[in-house]
Amino acid sequence: MPVTLTASVDPGRLDVRLQVDGIPAGADTYTITRTAPSGNVAGVRGATDAPVAAGATTMIVRDWEAPFDLELTYTVTVYDGTTVVGTATATITVPYGRCPAWLVDLARPTNSLPATIESMQELDFDAPAGVHRVLERRAPVMTTLPAYTPTTELIVLADTLTERDRMRNLFGSGYPFLLRTDPRQGVGNMYLGLTEFVEERILADGYAPYRRFRVSCVQVERPDPAVFVPLAPNTYQNVKDTFADYAALQAAVGTYDQLAYTFPDDPDASGVFVPWLPDDV
Repeated sequence: MPVTLTASVDPGRLDVRLQVDGIPAGADTYTITRTAPSGNVAGVRGATDAPVAAGATTMIVRDWEAPFDLELTYTVTVYDGTTVVGTATATITVPYGRCPAWLVDLARPTNSLPATIESMQELDFDAPAGVHRVLERRAPVMTTLPAYTPTTELIVLADTLTERDRMRNLFGSGYPFLLRTDPRQGVGNMYLGLTEFVEERILADGYAPYRRFRVSCVQVERPDPAVFVPLAPNTYQNVKDTFADYAALQAAVGTYDQLAYTFPDDPDASGVFVPWLPDDV
């Protein structure tokens, strides 16, 4: 049975669900890469030199960072040691759906949410340079190096207290995040490291949930997909609290993947993140 790769779009967070079938016996690792129209090749987070579960013939992984509105070609390569024992490809285009911009939480991708961008007016490229003045010479002698990646201020809006809490979680986690947009906005995928963020009340009324987040950040390289790997959102404690026994779990959940990624399709639904910081203590 040859190795096959099936790609589909999950509606909740517009991630690409990748299912590898036909993994041969003896295979121990696999790698899935994504190739964009530019020819740029990126490893899928969680599926770069990833171990094959003992005896498994099927593996499922999600690409939370797939660029919008581009034809993407995914390639899976399965290894037994250093020997390639199977490979397959799949092509897919991810539409941006109801919102052309998303904030992607790389540590907890199910905390990702669509974003209303109020402003991202400028990218400030600082260039290291030395200016050396010479006596009796009007023009200076300069030494210059390549410009640094830009800094910027990203301003996004939250309409509900749930969105506010999720943005607090994302911006306050200490990890880089992904600004994932429709390429027509002139941004595409941009990985950002945060240096400061400010939460503003848009309306003076304390009951009004609307918030404006002003985020000072700098563009960073994409974190290594082989090292920085998020965990599935479900927990053993949550499973114990949800199901009375193993029979009840089997009756309600068909596969381990469904169990690991049990979350509402509605990205605005509550209960898919831990509030930060709790305000009821």
